[in-house]
Amino acid sequence: MGQLAVVILAAGQGKRMKSQLPKVLHPLAGRPMIEYVLDAAAALNPSQVVVVVGHGGEQVRAALGPNVAFVEQTQRLGTGHAVMQAQAVANNCRHVLVLYGDMPLLRPATLQALWDRYRQGNGPLAMLIVTDDEPRGFGRVVRDPAGRVQAIVEEAECTPEQLAIRELNAGVYCFDAQWLWSHLPQLPLHADRGDAGEYFLTDLVGMAVAEGHEIPYLVTDDPSEALGVNTPEHLAEAEAVLRRSQISGLQSHKA
Repeated sequence: MGQLAVVILAAGQGKRMKSQLPKVLHPLAGRPMIEYVLDAAAALNPSQVVVVVGHGGEQVRAALGPNVAFVEQTQRLGTGHAVMQAQAVANNCRHVLVLYGDMPLLRPATLQALWDRYRQGNGPLAMLIVTDDEPRGFGRVVRDPAGRVQAIVEEAECTPEQLAIRELNAGVYCFDAQWLWSHLPQLPLHADRGDAGEYFLTDLVGMAVAEGHEIPYLVTDDPSEALGVNTPEHLAEAEAVLRRSQISGLQSHKA
């Protein structure tokens, strides 16, 4: 049995990109943005990498080649449903890391730190949190009075008080595979989302808490790591961040 499967969600149509090109293939500094995600994940030496495709799936398959496995999400039923599609391929691994294909600025060191934090705990999952004054539509991380993570509430479902929370869910998780695959079918359907409702991966956090688990987490000190590219403006912003980091790296290398 393998140690770690990485599941990359790349089924989004990316309508706001105003392009026929699948969103994750939009070039960032000359490379498809999903390649940066694959590079970051490769630093963990996973046993299996699974890319969940949807719109433009054949183009994504052709661009990435034979070194990753592909599964298709034929219905747009949310992130929980998307991860479920990967089970048949990733079922032979003990742990699962879930990432988004449109978050190209995630650093390998951050994923390694999250993986380490997860393995130090004894619960079924660990999550990445980003602190930012610009919520960008991310779900809010709700804590209890003792500071323990209790749930993730999607922005559309937040109360006014929850909307003021600046701890955001980055959508990056490590899971115990057996726990993940047994709990995904238990996710509730959010009937008011999408055409046929959606299953939210975020609900797994509340389910784990309800079972008595404490949720380990890592807070990234760089909000740009959680930048999800959904528009041409986001792409330009990500490119600017990448260029700055490359220049900074060159300068520190020369020093």
